Amino acid sequence: MFGQHRRCSTALSVILSRNQDDALNGLEKPLKDLERIQGAPSYLLLLYLLTHRDNLKISNPQLDEIVSLLVRFFVRRNLTDLPPTRELNRLFMDIIEKLDGLTGAAIVKAIRDQLVAVSASDLVFKTKLEGAIYEENSWVTRFVLCALAEQAMTKETQVDLWRFENKLFVWTIEHIFPQGENIPKSWVEMMGGGDEKKAKEAQQTHVHKLGNLTISGFNSALGNKSFDEKRDRTDRQGRAVGYKNGLKLNEDLATAKTWSVKQIDSRTSKLVDQVMDLFRLESSST
Repeated sequence: MFGQHRRCSTALSVILSRNQDDALNGLEKPLKDLERIQGAPSYLLLLYLLTHRDNLKISNPQLDEIVSLLVRFFVRRNLTDLPPTRELNRLFMDIIEKLDGLTGAAIVKAIRDQLVAVSASDLVFKTKLEGAIYEENSWVTRFVLCALAEQAMTKETQVDLWRFENKLFVWTIEHIFPQGENIPKSWVEMMGGGDEKKAKEAQQTHVHKLGNLTISGFNSALGNKSFDEKRDRTDRQGRAVGYKNGLKLNEDLATAKTWSVKQIDSRTSKLVDQVMDLFRLESSST
């Protein structure tokens, strides 16, 4: 009994990234991502897998695949609210029950199949991504934008987009076309051709879309500034804190001369396709 309790305690510490287990090297990033996307309801399943991993014959790559599956599941679930929150604990208890007698790759497949069965369809997920995603769920929006930026990073260009300073994120979500009620004159000119009513209409329909959002450092320094100022902004040391900050996510913004509804729609379409691919639940062979 004591040994079982100790294994559970160790497994929970690993899941919460409080304890590094050499036998689980490589799982730090996916486990941290699962925590960031608020996937705590799945910890019950992970506890079961980690405490019984020898009997279940689960390898590290298979555990990695399972955690990555859970991350993708919770991105989709937390944006679409499918399945409902009240059903999540029961879902993972049911999954554990259905793993009885399975080992290795069969466990991975069983978990994938059950997550796919209860998850929102690609059409529902895509519709949410194409809409006012920031208004729908700002935390999922941040996670998705960070994931898009991170996938293009190399060891040389790696940046911690989740870094805190003074209890605040250094890197934050930036609305390219500002979301504030009082639209600055430069933006009325750019988005409405000088027509404030037209600019306001564009703001209401497009300001919270994925294509109008990005990640930037020191967001408060950008705020309601003009597009050119946001694009070219540097700090006192001359480092780019605007759209020329080196993130591939901002590559198109760094060279843009203007901003418009058409550009927001185009960028939304491009980013939605990338998100759909990045957070696909079904394997490419299915």
